Amino acid sequence: MGVTALGQTLVFTLLPSLGRATGLAEIQVGLIISCSSLAFALASPVWGYLSELYGRRPILIIGLSGYATGTLLFALVFQAGLAGWVSGGVLVALLVAARMSQAVIMAATPPSAAAYTADITAPEARTRGMGRIGAANNLGTVLGPGIGGMLAAVALVLPLYLVAGLVALMAVFILFFLPPSPYRGEPPVQRRRTVLATGLRAYTDRRFRDLLITGVVLFMSFALVQQTLGFLFQDALNMSPSEAAGALGTAMMAAAITSLTGQILVVQWLRAPALVLLALAVPAIGLGAGVLWLFDSRLGMTLAVMLVGMGIGFGMPAIMSLASLRVDSSEQGRVAGLASACPSLGFVLGPLVGTGLYTLDHRFPYMLVVMLMVPLAVLVWRLRRAGTA
Repeated sequence: MGVTALGQTLVFTLLPSLGRATGLAEIQVGLIISCSSLAFALASPVWGYLSELYGRRPILIIGLSGYATGTLLFALVFQAGLAGWVSGGVLVALLVAARMSQAVIMAATPPSAAAYTADITAPEARTRGMGRIGAANNLGTVLGPGIGGMLAAVALVLPLYLVAGLVALMAVFILFFLPPSPYRGEPPVQRRRTVLATGLRAYTDRRFRDLLITGVVLFMSFALVQQTLGFLFQDALNMSPSEAAGALGTAMMAAAITSLTGQILVVQWLRAPALVLLALAVPAIGLGAGVLWLFDSRLGMTLAVMLVGMGIGFGMPAIMSLASLRVDSSEQGRVAGLASACPSLGFVLGPLVGTGLYTLDHRFPYMLVVMLMVPLAVLVWRLRRAGTA
């Protein structure tokens, strides 16, 4: 999970600069992320269900292998764009196709990892277990932007090749060193035709509607910030694409460190309940967006991203834990797939809406995030009153 997060954060950090360097408009960069996020969201609960049928470890290996191959293909397409071999609509179409193909397979990794964690943790330790997945994500997020920023100074595409190699290596480690999960599901015979329908049915399950809405809004807000900040560094601070990639990488690394520290103190040490974590996440994201709305300094931008990162760091483990606790062991894969889809569902609309609003006024995306946090705060308050933790 740490290596996967490293790769994802590195890609998001590089995309604004790669887009500008290859002549893509902001909305086209947003389209790449939105399309791949939709593919990930649709595939995630299906892979979660497959992990119930075939085991967590085989699905993890498939997800990591697909991630490595897809990242390599994505890098090669961008390399062709930088060399001038393809451009315009053809380049956008190739990038969207490469990223969507990657997303469909890499969607196997988060739900199988989360379901594996649920298999080996008792209910009272579930939030801490999911918090460790969040901590692994944050560790990858800390390393990704820093590594990406340094390597981008050499060549913008170079970090993508590094990610492909690291993820492939991790697939080998999982194959040889990860013990099998203690969960044993039903044999998959006579159930293969219903895999797709069963996996996607998780989206209509009323037991998780409130958590799904909360997770999607949180990550849509995060996407609105993340996918516009690279452009804001270039426009507000007059940075070149390479400079902006490094500055955004530094800001995202600071955000991940803040989130990781918060998770260690609040989740692991203080053992805060899941609903308390959600109650902390919403105002942190709203405050961070408010800072971006009002200030254009680099220090202000970095502080804002740290607050937003902390909010996401609290919110994701809480949602995964609450969803996991609402079902027994036979449904952990599908529920983990649904929870893992929240980031991708948020990134379906977030990049397109964010970049679209950014072209009108650079403050509009952050104003929208502040407004979204108001109804979300009401929803979290109702969850706490219902005592769902």
